[in-house]
Amino acid sequence: MSSKFRVSIRFLQPYSHGRGEDGTPEWPPSPLRLFQALAACSLGREPNEERRRGAARTLEWLERLEAPEIVAARAAPVSNPYRSYVPDNVGDKVARAWSAGREAKLEEYRSEKDVDAVKLEDDAVHYLFETAEDVAAQLPTLQRMARSLTHVGWGIDHVAGDADADISGLAGERWLPVRHGGRLLRIPIPGTLAALEERHRLFLTRLEGDTFRPVTPLSAFATVSYARATDPMPRPYIAFRVVQPTTGDRLSLDPVTRTRDVAAWLRHAVAEVAEGWPFGPTKTLIHGHPEEGVRMGPSTPRLSFLPLPTISPRKGRNGVHEHVEGIARVAVVGQAGLEAALEWLKAHLSGRELEWRGRVVAALEPLPDQDWVLKRYTAASTRWSTVTPVVLPGYDDGSRKKAEKLLRNAFAHAGFEREVLESIQTLEWRRVGFRVGTELAARYLPPDKVVGPHYHVRVRFAREVAGPLAIGSGRFRGMGVFAAE
Repeated sequence: MSSKFRVSIRFLQPYSHGRGEDGTPEWPPSPLRLFQALAACSLGREPNEERRRGAARTLEWLERLEAPEIVAARAAPVSNPYRSYVPDNVGDKVARAWSAGREAKLEEYRSEKDVDAVKLEDDAVHYLFETAEDVAAQLPTLQRMARSLTHVGWGIDHVAGDADADISGLAGERWLPVRHGGRLLRIPIPGTLAALEERHRLFLTRLEGDTFRPVTPLSAFATVSYARATDPMPRPYIAFRVVQPTTGDRLSLDPVTRTRDVAAWLRHAVAEVAEGWPFGPTKTLIHGHPEEGVRMGPSTPRLSFLPLPTISPRKGRNGVHEHVEGIARVAVVGQAGLEAALEWLKAHLSGRELEWRGRVVAALEPLPDQDWVLKRYTAASTRWSTVTPVVLPGYDDGSRKKAEKLLRNAFAHAGFEREVLESIQTLEWRRVGFRVGTELAARYLPPDKVVGPHYHVRVRFAREVAGPLAIGSGRFRGMGVFAAE
C-alpha cells in the first residue's frame, strides 16, 4: 500500500524570481529547485555530522521517488519588470587606469539587467510525493530539513518550509506530471545529490594553482511536463477512414445498428496486430480483462475503439447546423503514456483489412489530423454533446438526482480530474438527441455485456476540454462518444 506526504514552502513575499531552463520565469518552482534548496540547507549549513549523514540518506531516498504532484498558489508574470545595473567584471581595467594616473570610475562599468518575476496570489507551494515505503521513518528528518529552508530560487525569495504526512485541505492549483504538452520542469534523479556535491567540490577548487577551471552546469536531472488539472490535455489517438476493401470507396454505416459492430471489428484487428508487440500484455489494454493478480480500476490503462459518425454542416432556414450521418471513420484512443504503442499500431494498421467471422468487411485508410470531421471529435471546446448515447454505469431508478450522480461518476471514471468536474456549468441528459441526425437513445444497440440506461448528454465546462471524449459503461466500444459543438 502506498503512502503520501508533502513538502511545503511558503513565500514570505508575494513574488518569485526563479527562472527555468529557457530563462523565463518558472512557476511553480521545479522539484529540482526544491531538492537543491533542501540539500543546501540540510548539508551546507548543518554542523552536526550525524544529522548530515541522515539528511544525505533522506535526499538519496527523495531523488528515487517519482515526480511529485504540485499544489501551488496561482501566479502571473508581473506587468512591469524592473531593470537594474550590475557592475561588470572589469576592476582590473579601472585599477590600471588609476595606476597610470588617469581618472576612472567603477560605477561607469555597469550592464543592464532586466528582472522578471511572477506575482503570487497566495504564499504556499506543496509538493506531494507518493511512496510504497513507510513515510514515518523518514518524516522526522524530512521535517527538520524542510524547516531549515530559507530560500527557494533567488536569494531574495525567502521562504519558510515544512513537511507532513497530512495532505488534506491544500489550497491552490494542482499541477500534474503528464507525458505531452504542459510546462517542462526539472526533477531530481538517482545521482543528483552526488552530482551536486561534486559540483560544490569543483567550485571550491576552481582557483587552485595557476589555471582557472570553470564548473560545468548540473546535468544529473530529468525534465517532466507538468500541466494544471484544469488544462485541456488531449488524449493520444490514431484515426482511420473506413473504406470498401476492393474499390476503396468510403463506407457509411448506420450508427444506431452498427456502432457496436465497427468497434468489434477494430478491436479484433488491433488484437491481431498486437500479438507479440513490444509493449507488454494486451489482455487488459485491448480486451479489458484483468491480468492475473492485478486489480483493475478507472486509471488502469485501456484502449478505446471508437466509431466516429460523420458530422456534416448543412444549411437550413435558421442558418447552418451540423448533421450526424453514417460511420465513415474510426479512432483508437489511449491514455497518456500510450503514445508509443499507438504510433506502433498506426504503422501496422494502415491499409489493413477488417475481418469478422472469416469475412473481410472493410479496410483502414490513414486519416490526417487536419480532417474536418475528425477535428470535431479532437478539438478543445467548452461545449460537448453526444453522437452516440451514454450508457450509465448503474441504474437511475427514474431519479434525476441519481442520474446526475451516475453521469458525474462516468466522467470521473473516464479520467476527468476533480477540478474539471467541479467546473461543469450545465449538464443535460434526455432520451432524444441534442444533435440533428441522432436517434432516440434506446434504439442504439449496445456492445455485449454493456447494460444500463441510455441517455444523450450535453455538457458545458467553464474551461475548454480537449477530445476525444467518451464516457459511460460502453466508452471503450463506441458508446457515449461526444463531439464539440
